[in-house]
Amino acid sequence: MRFVFVDRIVKLDVPHRIETSKHVSGLDDVFADHFPGYPVLPGALVVEAFAQACQLLIALSREFAEVGGCAGSRVTFRHPVRPGDQLAIRCERRGDDGWVLDATAMVESRRVAAATLEYELEPAAPGTDAERHAARLWRARARAHAGARRPRAARRRRVTHE
Repeated sequence: MRFVFVDRIVKLDVPHRIETSKHVSGLDDVFADHFPGYPVLPGALVVEAFAQACQLLIALSREFAEVGGCAGSRVTFRHPVRPGDQLAIRCERRGDDGWVLDATAMVESRRVAAATLEYELEPAAPGTDAERHAARLWRARARAHAGARRPRAARRRRVTHE
């Protein structure tokens, strides 16, 4: 993941919901071109923040043995996200049958974006892209949730960290 949009896991209710936060720094190189004189976080990166939070919830729910690949999404944007904003992401699973999640992004008390994301699970088998993705998610989780113990499945499989 080139950009990591999970600074902190604020609240976690596995496998139902996750809340994360991200401080949007004006030093991020994306603001050099988007847009000069009026820097705005691109909508695609807000969707990436949703995806990272959802994938963390899925990976934590499955003890990093499976990861989710986004199969579809519907997104609406309401307000721009600017440097200095604290982006609060909340992703909540619909029901218990599949991995369809409703995601919202807030800045202060203002809703800036919302999405519905659908995921298909893929086993994180050794030597696969899914395993490498699970390792990246593990590192993102470790940064966001300091002091956490490695899940039993990841210890057993000896996930290689890049």
